[in-house]
Amino acid sequence: MILIDGSYGEGGGQLLRYTVALAALLGKEVKVVNIRAKRSPPGLRPQHLAAVRTIAQLVGAEVEGLSVGSMEITVRPGGRPRGGSLEVDIGTAGSISLLLQATLPILVAADGEVRLRVKGGTDVSWSPPIQYFQHVLLPLLRMFGVRVEVRLLRRGFYPRGGGLVEVVASPSYPLKPVDLRDPGELREIRGVSYAANLPRHVAERQAAAAREVIESEGFRAYLTEIALDTETPALGPGSGIVLWAVYENGLVGADALGEKGKRAELVGREAAQKLVRTLKRGVPVDAHALDNLVIYMSLAGGKSVAVSDELTSHAETAVWLCGRLTGARFEVEKVPAGVKVEASGIGFVPRG
Repeated sequence: MILIDGSYGEGGGQLLRYTVALAALLGKEVKVVNIRAKRSPPGLRPQHLAAVRTIAQLVGAEVEGLSVGSMEITVRPGGRPRGGSLEVDIGTAGSISLLLQATLPILVAADGEVRLRVKGGTDVSWSPPIQYFQHVLLPLLRMFGVRVEVRLLRRGFYPRGGGLVEVVASPSYPLKPVDLRDPGELREIRGVSYAANLPRHVAERQAAAAREVIESEGFRAYLTEIALDTETPALGPGSGIVLWAVYENGLVGADALGEKGKRAELVGREAAQKLVRTLKRGVPVDAHALDNLVIYMSLAGGKSVAVSDELTSHAETAVWLCGRLTGARFEVEKVPAGVKVEASGIGFVPRG
């Protein structure tokens, strides 16, 4: 049995989700202690239970200690996940994106197509908005050969949640290594500004403010479109904006959420300023995408390389954990643009 200290590094839910995902994939019995010890309150929260239960259901794993507040679980994996349909309700506004972060490596290891419908939060604090997932993370994952489609059916904001996302995943292993060192030419900048159960001008003002920042910083020639979305249904009010820049060999994104008392112009400027900072570094992967790529770098065959503007605590923790559980070898090096992460992956192929 492998023992994982859940308080290592950033010590949050990501470490737990990745540990359970890798244990399930690799068929390794794992015990996780000190779960979310640095958080208040510590231990498992409902959104973590949903992710672990979903993984366990997919592979027929046994999990001990699975209850709200638990700071210790033991995972005994089952077999290869099966194709089919599955519905998951995270409850309230628990992040759908974070659940997908944990379950996608499992879904694409199934022996057939998997259709997953997830209810929860699509646009909530401290997690990637679902359209960042669609327009930034998924294109990057497709470079590894990951075959997944994500469809947004209903938005879910804090505190009511109720968002609905449909995922279709196809068998994808073995994964290909990626070379994300040089982004090449910048091709276009796009985005979506959204508002639900709010006046349309909220989305328009967010988009206008973002456009003004992008153009004033010298990227006018690349700005193709910031689409407006005020039609997607939602149970409660909410707004936000997701921006992304497409390179010849790379993709970077940024986002910002609206909140009560926060002017729409501030939301738009916030996202655009984040994107511009990353564009000026000239990297093919933004810092928040990098920590999502690490697990795939460890599972792919051969050598993968990714350069980003920053190594976040989440990415640093992911490097440590994925190296420990998979046996992949990682090297992290500071470079002029930020940080370079290299991985010698294990060329994972599903059992059975």
